Amino acid sequence: MARIFFLIALVVVLYIVIKRFAAYVDNSQQPSKPSPQAKGENIVQCALCGTHIPESESMQQEAKTVCKQQPCKH
Repeated sequence: MARIFFLIALVVVLYIVIKRFAAYVDNSQQPSKPSPQAKGENIVQCALCGTHIPESESMQQEAKTVCKQQPCKH
């Protein structure tokens, strides 16, 4: 009788472990949140190099829009 209870407990524990592992794998494969650019961020052109970049990667310098990463690729 003890063997039957042991086997039932073992099956239940294995079921729980497999179910949690499957949920973990499923959550890790979901795509991440979309970036700000994917939500419709404005694209601007750098006044120095002419590169089109997202507004979040630009800055104002002497009333001109330029790349935040200096030196600019010009």
